[in-house]
Amino acid sequence: MSSKVWMSSVLSNHNIGLKQGARTKFFGHEWNPASLEIPLSPDDVHAASRRHREGFALERSEFPEAIAVWDQKRFKKVKEIFMAGPFYAVQGKLAEVLARFDLGEGGLLPFTIYQADLETPYPGEFFLLNFGCRKDTLVPESSKKVSKFVVVKKTGQQRWKVDDWIEDEVVLRDAALEGPDLWFEEALYNKIFVSDALAQAIMDIGMKDVFALEECRIAGEAQ
Repeated sequence: MSSKVWMSSVLSNHNIGLKQGARTKFFGHEWNPASLEIPLSPDDVHAASRRHREGFALERSEFPEAIAVWDQKRFKKVKEIFMAGPFYAVQGKLAEVLARFDLGEGGLLPFTIYQADLETPYPGEFFLLNFGCRKDTLVPESSKKVSKFVVVKKTGQQRWKVDDWIEDEVVLRDAALEGPDLWFEEALYNKIFVSDALAQAIMDIGMKDVFALEECRIAGEAQ
């Protein structure tokens, strides 16, 4: 077992999903308009998205039913990770990589992308990325890179945020080395963590910068 883990700031990469030229249909809702303006998500979708970005796995019905490409020129520029509404989707080599690893209660969910007529399938294989693991291994008192963010009213839990401008490491307990290869830390806002094996596989396909990977320190290791 490797003694390394990595933190990803992919959730803060706003270039992902920028003006994709695609529209979204959620279960129980009409198609969003074909527009570069991103509409507000319905309340149920927004609630599901918030849970998902904390590492909770969702049911298929909570994700978009489908998306449709109305501007092929723009959509052809989409990379191997892109957006389906407020959720993440993958294709190509990244999908192949993720399929080899333990994603906890989540995983890759096949879904359909249509052409502009809303009937003809768009060529390719596409998958929704269903997160599905939370760990509680953050050591905030040793992580100079984090600061207090908010106290969760329901639980009283202190949540932390990463100060990206600080040149230091996020520190995790060695329990982070166990379990699924992709997870969220319960006490940390808006970051994903990945095992060393998954991080190396992401780097091998040239996507280190897309995922903004930073190595973490395991508590007890020499600084």
